Amino acid sequence: MAPVDRELTEFDLKVTGQLPPELDGVYVRNGPNPVTPPDPEKYHWFTGTGMVHGLRLGGGKAQWYRNRWVRSADVAKVLGEDAPPNPWPDDHMSFSANTNIVAHAGQLLACVEAGAPPVEMDSELNTLVISNLNGTLPYAFSAHPKRDPLSGELHVMTYWWGWGNQVQYLVVGTDGKVRRTRDIELPGGPMIHDIAITERYALVFDLPVLFDIDAAMGGASLPYRWFADYDARVGLVPRDDGPCASDDITWFSIDPCYIFHPMNAYDEVDADGNVRVVLDAVRHPKMFDRERRGPNEGAPRLDRWEFDLTSGMATQRTLDDHPQEFPRVREDLVGRPYQFGYSAGLGSGIAQDTLCRIDMHSGAVTRRTDNDEMGYGEPVFIPRENSTAEDDGYVMALRHNRSTNLSDLCVFDAAQIADNPVAVVHLPARVPNGFHGNWVSIEEFS
Repeated sequence: MAPVDRELTEFDLKVTGQLPPELDGVYVRNGPNPVTPPDPEKYHWFTGTGMVHGLRLGGGKAQWYRNRWVRSADVAKVLGEDAPPNPWPDDHMSFSANTNIVAHAGQLLACVEAGAPPVEMDSELNTLVISNLNGTLPYAFSAHPKRDPLSGELHVMTYWWGWGNQVQYLVVGTDGKVRRTRDIELPGGPMIHDIAITERYALVFDLPVLFDIDAAMGGASLPYRWFADYDARVGLVPRDDGPCASDDITWFSIDPCYIFHPMNAYDEVDADGNVRVVLDAVRHPKMFDRERRGPNEGAPRLDRWEFDLTSGMATQRTLDDHPQEFPRVREDLVGRPYQFGYSAGLGSGIAQDTLCRIDMHSGAVTRRTDNDEMGYGEPVFIPRENSTAEDDGYVMALRHNRSTNLSDLCVFDAAQIADNPVAVVHLPARVPNGFHGNWVSIEEFS
């Protein structure tokens, strides 16, 4: 996870195997990478300057690799550059987005949470502007917008410490403009990293990691900590385009835990019209209790919650107890019933050493661990052209080789991740293990 210290541009990368010719686009990955050396006593690895890594694939070749710091005024000053355009007032929080990068409405947006806006970049990873979504973003954005595969709209759950005990639910239309906002009052000020959606609901995770004013006043780089007495709960917020739109939020108390990332969620409706919401997510037993510099509070596992709107009851069970994080599904099944999920497993001596494929129907789990020298990052699914089966496609994941201190991008047959990758792109640098990436087809840039 250590940062790299320079920006690179390299062309015509070496490929082992054969890249599928239908892969025409850019794999992009964002993560913390301080532009200046941090104080190791105070540094929280969630808070470093954002750096986006990109790999252009097309015509069966790896055409280029680039890595670029996400510019903010502070980053530009360190690099001796002019600050990027910023339409926000001078007192608006703005820092280098370091968590995720998504394409929407022809824009490539580097994202972060906790009040800062997204940063728009171009297809070669140059920073264009601190974004306000065409003048429609009220204030905060999120690291994890979820795109509804039918409407094409983004659903976003945002927070900012300055709002107090409130979060804001946003819907961003296919034109890139916010078309709906809803303020949600809560008992505390939780850190909400992600959102899950179904056809009917957006899920808000009101969990016991809360803003701590004492930590903030003491200069903590991440002023959020575990509050054991806070009621952990999940709220079902009716979507205004769903079949049960209303102003009511249905809350379900759950056992104390923290959720960074859901794998997926969906609705089940029985013959009598009773609705149950299913949520699959990686459950951490607690977060930022004793260890304040990163997630290290017990093994995270993949759990399932079922929320019965008729009885008002929530049930929970474990789907896979192997430690894991960064769960993903096929993007056109977000918010819908699905069979296959993928994640990065945690294990022997390094942060991420295993690639996991979970069959939700049978419970079977396939794990790929090359050796102790290799560490896999977040897996991303890309459907094969004209695919008909859910797992007919490819899984991409960055792999760090500790012996060479370089990284590869591995492309697997999604149905056979235990087999050798169909292609390995050899990168000229190390991509720090860290946060999130996506495949952006060339059409999404237009």
